[in-house]
Amino acid sequence: MVNKRNLTKLKSKIGRLDKRLLLIVYLLVFISTSFVYSATRSMYYVKNNLLWIAVGTIILFMSVFIDYRFTKKIMKPIYVFSLLILIYTRFFGVVKLGARRWINIGITQIQPSEFVKILLIMIYSFWFVKKFSNGINSFKAIVLAFIPGIPILGLLLLQPDLGTTLILCFSFLCMLYLSNANIKPILVIFMMVGILSIPTYMFVLKDYQKTRIEVFLNPEKDLKNKGWHVAQSKISIGSGGITGKGYLEGSQSRLKFLPEPQTDFIFSVIGEEVGFIGSTFVLSLYFLLIYTIINISRKIIDDYGRIILYGISGVFLAHVIINVGMTLGIVPVTGKPLLLMSYGGSSFLSSFIMIGLIQSIKIHNGDDDDK
Repeated sequence: MVNKRNLTKLKSKIGRLDKRLLLIVYLLVFISTSFVYSATRSMYYVKNNLLWIAVGTIILFMSVFIDYRFTKKIMKPIYVFSLLILIYTRFFGVVKLGARRWINIGITQIQPSEFVKILLIMIYSFWFVKKFSNGINSFKAIVLAFIPGIPILGLLLLQPDLGTTLILCFSFLCMLYLSNANIKPILVIFMMVGILSIPTYMFVLKDYQKTRIEVFLNPEKDLKNKGWHVAQSKISIGSGGITGKGYLEGSQSRLKFLPEPQTDFIFSVIGEEVGFIGSTFVLSLYFLLIYTIINISRKIIDDYGRIILYGISGVFLAHVIINVGMTLGIVPVTGKPLLLMSYGGSSFLSSFIMIGLIQSIKIHNGDDDDK
C-alpha cells in the first residue's frame, strides 16, 4: 500500500516536469554537439560533450526527488562553502591564460565560479525573502540587499573573473526588477556605474582587460594580435549570409582562422554554416527558454523559489548578450560561454543544475506533504 502510494506520488512529480523546458534544453545540446564536431572535427570533443550531457541529465532528473526548499535550512553552510571554495581557488587554483579560476578534482578540472553563481542566486533569494518582505523600494534597501554578495563578488574579481562578476550583477538587477522593486533607485545605480566606469577602468582593471575594451572600441588598433579574434568572428558570421555555407563547410574554423571555435566563438561557427536563418533559430530557442522560466515563475507560490527563477533567467540572458555580442563585436571579449552550447564541462553541468533547480521549484510548488 505504501509502495503503491509512493509510486503514485513519483508519477505525479514526473508529470509536473515542464516538458517544453526539457525540449528546448535538449534541442540546444543537440545543436551544441553537432557544431562542436563541426568546429573541431574531433570525436574527442563530441564524446566529452555527450558525457557531460549524460551527467547533466542525471542531475536534472534527480530534481524529481530533491525538494529545493531544504536549502533554506542550510543557507549559512551554503554561504560559507561559496566563500571557502573561492578562497581555495584564489590560493591553490590552476592558472590558465593569466587567471586562477580552475581547481583540480582528480580526473579533470572544474571552474568553481560556474557553480558559485547558482549558490549566490539562492543566497540573494533567501536574503530578499528574509529581510525585505515588504519589498525593496529605496536606494538604501538596494544597497543592503546587495551586501551578502560583496565578499563573493570580490573574490571573483581577484581571480580575476570580471565576466562572471558582471553576469551576477546583471542577475541581481533582474531579481530586483522582476520582484517589482522601485525602478528609480535602479536607474540611479546605472548612472553611478556609468560615472564610476572611468576610475574603474583606470585603477581597477588589469592591463589585459583594458586592452579588451580598447580593442572593442577600435579593433583595427591591434588587428594582428588582440583584435584578431573579433575580426575573424565578424568575417565568419558575415560570410554565412542568409542561409549559410552549409554544415561542416565553415572555412574560418576549418582553416583555424577562428580562435576557440568550440567554446567562446561557437556562435560564429553557427553563423557561418547556417547563416542568419539558423542563427535566428538558435537565438529564438534561448529567448523561448528565458520566457519559459519567467512563465513558470508566475505560477510559483513560494517567494524564495520564484526569486531564484528570476536570478536564473538573468544568468541565461546575460550569457546570451555577452557571448553573442562578443562574436558580433558589440561587447568586449570576456571569455564567457554560450550556456548549453559552448564546449566546457563546468558551464554544461552548471547549466543542467540550473535547469534541474527550475524543475524542482515547479515540481514542489505548493506540495505541502514534502516540506
